Formats: sequence, structure tokens, C-alpha cells
Amino acid sequence: VAASATARGLMHFLLGAATGAAAVAVAIHLRPLFRRHRAGAGPPVVHTAEEWGALQASRLPASGLYCFYSSATGAITTRQELMTVPIDDHAIVRGHACFDTASLVSGRLYRLRIHLERLIASAASARLPLPYAGDAEANIAKMTSVVKATCAASGKADADVRYWLTAGTGNLGLTPTGCQPGFYVLVFGGLPAMDASNGVPEAIVPESAVPLKPALLAELKSNNYMLNAMVMMEAQARGGTYGISVDASGHVRESCALNVCFVTPTGILRTPPFIRLLKGTTVRRAFELARAHLVDTAGGGLLRGVEQGPEIPAEELFRATEVFLVAGDTHAYAVTSIDGRKVGTGNPGPVFAAVQSLLKKDAATGHGADHEDLCSCVKERGAHTDLHSCVLNAAFGKGE
Repeated sequence: VAASATARGLMHFLLGAATGAAAVAVAIHLRPLFRRHRAGAGPPVVHTAEEWGALQASRLPASGLYCFYSSATGAITTRQELMTVPIDDHAIVRGHACFDTASLVSGRLYRLRIHLERLIASAASARLPLPYAGDAEANIAKMTSVVKATCAASGKADADVRYWLTAGTGNLGLTPTGCQPGFYVLVFGGLPAMDASNGVPEAIVPESAVPLKPALLAELKSNNYMLNAMVMMEAQARGGTYGISVDASGHVRESCALNVCFVTPTGILRTPPFIRLLKGTTVRRAFELARAHLVDTAGGGLLRGVEQGPEIPAEELFRATEVFLVAGDTHAYAVTSIDGRKVGTGNPGPVFAAVQSLLKKDAATGHGADHEDLCSCVKERGAHTDLHSCVLNAAFGKGE
């Protein structure tokens, strides 16, 4: 058995990555598999969910994926090896799915409603049937309950919350006909971290190097991010980080998965119009906050104005005093150079720092419609409420 790659990987896991009871549990589940499998016989054939789960566990990191809901089971799990999507889901079969991401900050969901509204709009553009009974508003209400239940089950106060709406399971065909729409929620620890405290270098990625998405796919949040990934890869090959896409006419579009912002020499904060790019929720909030807190038309503030559009030639980025990228509710990255040419002073600027601070403060301590407690009964019943049970009951029809 030790001669097979599968067995070597599992033994490495048992002896290294797992210890104590965890290693013993996996070993017990895999004992029958080891007995059946012969070295050099190809991949082992698995017949039980327990063996399959143990094999899944052997490849997984110790943490990072906290909690998962699947409409295929109608249940939530905190076991990483069970966080899977059916192979006949059209998200995999045909890439027919859309997604969005909200933030769990200090135990509250930040801007969940606006993200769900964009998810529903994306689904309409992609001709995806909604997963729950009723109209769009009824689906938003149900999705909100499910997202809250999944967050509560994670036991985390701070996390990213991503959810997918898919054409669903049922067959390997082209259209959703005969399929049951899917909805999945994942509470996780965020994307791979990078040190951007001193800003990041960037590179222009022309449409001739990586094609832009057609308007339909660019303006909805499709599950297919292959071109987005290629933009980032091309940018890094050119000495950049995330990339700044420029169309064939020389106009700025967006980064790989972020919106582009810049400050003109006259003190105007600008971003491209939402044409052939995603209508970013973060850039919209950033501009609202900047307009409210940073603008002084008399010249006494950091900005003299905030403006979106008209089309922005790429040359304007090289004349800007600041360039920065925003996404993910609170994430902002100062661009210190583009194609090797210094932006402004070559350091993160004051407008970037102010916008980043405003976004983080709004997420952590703001109030109003953008902030939702996981369950209203926490306030009504006091701090000793079983939050997990409370939200599960609200989500799955047992009353609050």
C-alpha cells in the first residue's frame, strides 16, 4: 500500500498533519480501504461516505473554511471535508452560476442587502431561476435567513461570506431544464493575504493581451473568472500586482476583481462609468463616504469633488496624484507605480488613507440598513440567548 501515491499522501497526513484522536479517526475509516487496495493498482475505489470524507480530510488545511450551507442537502456543516458541491451542479457542468460576497464584521453582516440585490440582478441577466418560492424579494428574505444561520453556526465574529446561486443539479445538459436551482453559502477566513501597507506596483493590461469580457458577463457577477485570473497573471508578468485593464480605445475599465479610483491634479476623485465592468458595491460606498466627509468645494478639504465618468483615457492615470483599487467592502490598495512610472509621491496618499479608514470604520461601527445583527432576538432575549439555535429556527421555519 505504501507504494501508491494515495497511500503515501494519507500516511503523511496521519503521521504529520493530524495528531491524536483526529489521526486515529481517519485511520479507522481508511483501514478497509488500505486492506482492499494493492500497490500499483491505480486509484482505490471508495464505497462509503466515511472513506470518501476521510480522503477529503487528508488534503485539507487545518482551518480557513469555517462553515458551509448547501441547498443540495438543506443543511449546514462545519466539517471541511463535507463542504462540497455536487458534480452535476451546472456551476461545474456549464459554469452557469453567479456569486457575491459580503462581510461579517464584529458579529454583524455588513451590506448584505446590497450584495444580495446584485446577486438577484446577476441571476436575472444570466437567466438563472431563483432557488426559493416567491418573487425576488421573497428570495432575498430567505437567502438572508440562510446566510445568517450559516454565519451563526460558524461561531465567528469576523469573516468573509460568499454565496453562489447556480442553475443547479439534475443532469449534464446545457440549460437549467430539469434541474433544481442551487444556493451555497461559505463562511471563510478571507483570500490569501498580502502586505500592501506600502502600496503596490501596477501594470496596464491592454485588451490585446487579455480580452475584456463582453458587456453581459462583465456587468454581472458571473462564476467564470478565468479572464479575471488572466488579467492578474498578465499584470504580474509585467511587474504589476492586480492589473488595470484598458480597452482597445485606450479607456480604463477595472482591475482583475477591483474597481479603479484616482485623484486628478485638481482634486477630483474619479472612477470609470459602469460600462463593461462590474458595478462595484465597494466603490459606490467609498464614493458616498468621500462625498460626505472629504469634499470641500472651497478647497479646504482633501477633495474638491467626486465624479464617475465620462470615459477615462489611461493617460489620466499617469497624471493622477493618487491611484487606488477597492473591493470586498473594506479592501483598498494604494497604487504607487504604473508600468514603472511613479504615481504621485510614490507612496500611499492622503485620500487613499482617508477612504480606507472611512470604509473600515463604517463596517465596524456604523449603523443603519447596511448593518444587520445575525438575529433580532439577541437584543430581545438578552446576551445569554443561544444565537445558533435562534438563527437556525428563523432560517428553517421553526419560528424565532
